[in-house]
Amino acid sequence: MVADWVRRLRIPIRDPRFWVIQMLVLVIEIGHLLLEHTQVLLGESELYLLSVSVFLIPVVYAALAFGMRGAIPTALWALVLSLPEMSMHGWTTRIGTVTQFSIVLAIAIIVALRVDREHKAARASEQANRRLSRLNATASAVASSLDLDHVLQVTLRAKLDPNRVQVAWILLLPDGEAPGSTHIEASKMEQPRSLDATQRALTEAACITGREQRSPADRAGVHTAVAALTCQGQTVGALGVTQPVDGIAPDEFHVLSAMAKQLSVAMDNIRTHARTSDALVQLSQAKENLEIYIEMATEAQEEERKRLSRELHDDILQSLAVARGQVEAVTASAQPGVDTARLSEVLEILTDTMGNVRRYCKDLRPSLLDDLGLVDAVDWLTADMQKRTGLRVELAVDGDRRRLGSRDELLVFRILQEALNNVEHHANATHARARLVFTPSTLTAVVSDDGRGMAPTGRSGGHPGSRGLGLRGMDERTKLLRGVLIIESRTGAGTTITLTLPSTAQSLG
Repeated sequence: MVADWVRRLRIPIRDPRFWVIQMLVLVIEIGHLLLEHTQVLLGESELYLLSVSVFLIPVVYAALAFGMRGAIPTALWALVLSLPEMSMHGWTTRIGTVTQFSIVLAIAIIVALRVDREHKAARASEQANRRLSRLNATASAVASSLDLDHVLQVTLRAKLDPNRVQVAWILLLPDGEAPGSTHIEASKMEQPRSLDATQRALTEAACITGREQRSPADRAGVHTAVAALTCQGQTVGALGVTQPVDGIAPDEFHVLSAMAKQLSVAMDNIRTHARTSDALVQLSQAKENLEIYIEMATEAQEEERKRLSRELHDDILQSLAVARGQVEAVTASAQPGVDTARLSEVLEILTDTMGNVRRYCKDLRPSLLDDLGLVDAVDWLTADMQKRTGLRVELAVDGDRRRLGSRDELLVFRILQEALNNVEHHANATHARARLVFTPSTLTAVVSDDGRGMAPTGRSGGHPGSRGLGLRGMDERTKLLRGVLIIESRTGAGTTITLTLPSTAQSLG
């Protein structure tokens, strides 16, 4: 019974300071008895009650140190020690002593109430700080991680109070990407394997309604609360907590809601990141497939050009040569009735046609590119352009010349061919210049003119709508080379096209 009374009053019997105060009470009572025994204090003396007032010192100190749980036991202890001595005096002294003890007790209670209020406020502030710290820690952890399992574990650990018997859980509803799951943690008790009936019912209700659910309150308060998890307006799960022994404090409901919102945001970020990552992977695969398709289409185009060049040379050009030979033979025979003038015109047409066919063959697939390499092919290209158009076209080569891979040489040649073709047909220029610069790590090819220029287009890969078909083809070939194409132009100041190939795009021939 005494132990139960001590437990209910929460008397600090384990604190050494409490026993020091009780010893001080005992010392004061012994001192009072000695003074009375030596007749320094007499029962009817005006100073007799003064010694009783000294009990105010330990009682008030107990109130300051422990509040009501220290002040009341100390005051009662002093009264119990004084009862035998009080029984030896008259009613006047007894009434005075009891009155004095009542005053001491009243002062102790006033002080103890103030101390208890301060302690309660301090504990509330400390609990609020701990809750805030848990919320901040949870927010920091979930914001810095995209691992869902880690985020769930951190949230559960942050929700659990290590000083209380608690169970916390997170239920995730199934979606199109993952099945449903339940994660449970516990503090100061064995971790349950599954939710009980109350927890399961409240969790299901929170998932259905999207609102917080609480169990019916008893004398200790509410023991279970569940908050819904929502992402983009859709309920995706629930966060719950149970305190089997004592009720959940009102502030803990706000903490539960705040944690549910943090977890909802984190889950939304994780799912968005996962969808974005999948989209980026698919986009990367589509880009890779497109590059492969472009490369295959380019190779197929070059093979078709090679075939056409060979057929033009081996079939049509040979037929034209035979026809020209026959016309020359008829003209040389000078037979009567033959219109020599008209045959000469036909012979001139055949000669021009054969020249054009030869040029078309070289345009489709210059044999110089395969036989002698890029530099000689570009040299033929600039010389042929100057001969046909009358433009002054120059070629400059810097650095140590070397062969590239056949594929790379062909792509570079096509880019330069398209650039010179643009000068011929669109620039209205009088002078053009091609330049090849070889360095140990790069090849730079430049085509410039003094023509009318065009609107600036910047680096390779600009807006497709702002580029013609020829420039787009140059862009795609540059991508296949893993190079950079820069077009610099101002109206009336000409155009400069610069192609730079990194060392990874080159190979020795």
